[in-house]
Amino acid sequence: MERSMLNIRLQDQWTTAKIRKRTKVRDVLKNIRKLKWNWNGHIMRTNKEKWTKDVVKRYSRNGKRKRGGQMKRWEDDLPKGWRRSTRDREKWKKLGEAYVDRQPD
Repeated sequence: MERSMLNIRLQDQWTTAKIRKRTKVRDVLKNIRKLKWNWNGHIMRTNKEKWTKDVVKRYSRNGKRKRGGQMKRWEDDLPKGWRRSTRDREKWKKLGEAYVDRQPD
């Protein structure tokens, strides 16, 4: 899409970094990861028992999954021990930068 915005073909051999700099379009996956990370930290730091905290911790106990999809939980792509890390904001922020900047799967 960004190539079509600039009217560039693959044969022109522009790097994606150069194209992103020109179009000023933000990476969607990076933005999603950042929002997910911030939301997780916010929810886990609350002292109240809320249903959102239960949703984050939840996983299907019966082992059933949707047809064609793997059984994956919300927390499967977060680092181990992430719940304890949310209490320390500075540590959480540093871990978040590494999580957001990682290469897409």
